[in-house]
Amino acid sequence: MKTQKKFGLIWILRACVIIIIEGQILMQHDLSGGMKAFMAAGIVLLQLNDYVRHTWQVIGTRRPLYLLSIIVSIVGIDWYMYRLESFAASIFYVFPLFEIFVRSGSVQIGLLSFHALLYLFTVIIAMKSSIQDSVLPYLAIVNVIYFFRQNHLEKEKGEWLNAQLMEANAKLLAHSQDIKEMTIVRERTRIAQELHDSIGHALVAVRMHLEYAEHVLDSSPAKSREALGKAVSFSKDSMAALRQAVSVLKEDAQKNSMQLQEALNEIAQHMHMDGGLEIRLDFDHRVEQAIPDIKNGIYRTVQEAVTNGVKHGKAKRFNITVAKDGNAIRVMVDNDGSGCSDIVKSHGILGMEERIALLKGAVRFDSPPSGGFRVSAELPYVE
Repeated sequence: MKTQKKFGLIWILRACVIIIIEGQILMQHDLSGGMKAFMAAGIVLLQLNDYVRHTWQVIGTRRPLYLLSIIVSIVGIDWYMYRLESFAASIFYVFPLFEIFVRSGSVQIGLLSFHALLYLFTVIIAMKSSIQDSVLPYLAIVNVIYFFRQNHLEKEKGEWLNAQLMEANAKLLAHSQDIKEMTIVRERTRIAQELHDSIGHALVAVRMHLEYAEHVLDSSPAKSREALGKAVSFSKDSMAALRQAVSVLKEDAQKNSMQLQEALNEIAQHMHMDGGLEIRLDFDHRVEQAIPDIKNGIYRTVQEAVTNGVKHGKAKRFNITVAKDGNAIRVMVDNDGSGCSDIVKSHGILGMEERIALLKGAVRFDSPPSGGFRVSAELPYVE
């Protein structure tokens, strides 16, 4: 987006230069009215040619058409520079250099040589300027634009590395959460096994003693009473073990229950970088009372929305809203990344849809014409 703003400023500067050139054309007293109209229309057509070439992005897809278009621009601007002998026309002749250096992946040496030779021919041969007055300013301009290119490439590389790092942070955070969930599952499995081993054994013993007591009730009442006493003792031990297991489960659930706001803040902390990503969270504390499945679904949805925004949209700012609205919870994640008119559902988006659907909710994806991306989800509020 910053690159688009830079090139937008260049287009504004171009428009200002064209207005000055149009005024200079009208001030030429040695030109006829028809010639003035021709030159005024020509400079507009050259600008239109440049605009169409950039808009269609023909530099990489239609190379012959691109070369023809930019050569027409260079020759046409050079003619205006020769014909008007004005500073504004000379500035206009510099604009193709930005395209030659910056618009493509590498410096276009052939076009640069053509641009330089035509310039030197015009100012030295046609306009009778000295070599010193012609070559040195041109080389200075080329150096300035070259350094602009290098700075531009370094910033793009930095942004790419920043995006990769933030994506890696998001994956690491997701992996950490998966490990926590696996730990909880293993602990529940361990407790279930202990219940089976201890209480299951006790219940089998109780059953055996009750059956024995029933069998000897008539023939040996004393042995029957003894068997019943042992059965009661086993049942008491089983109840004590069950209460202890339930207590452990409750403590484990309280210990491992996700604090959603804290977890969302962890996303912001892990993804935050100085001068990089900015995440703002607006959280309704009533949502913390929702069941763990709902809170986990919200966490995963926000996490995926942030990861996708960084990876695909190169977003820098996120606004996250989680609020209770009656019997529903509304989740919204806005970012300032590059928008898209045709949303292609990646694995991340499909995963969000499936996760929310399992929780009896709905999710939407929007990309406004002004740019950015929004993920909106609504889930039932269940305590």
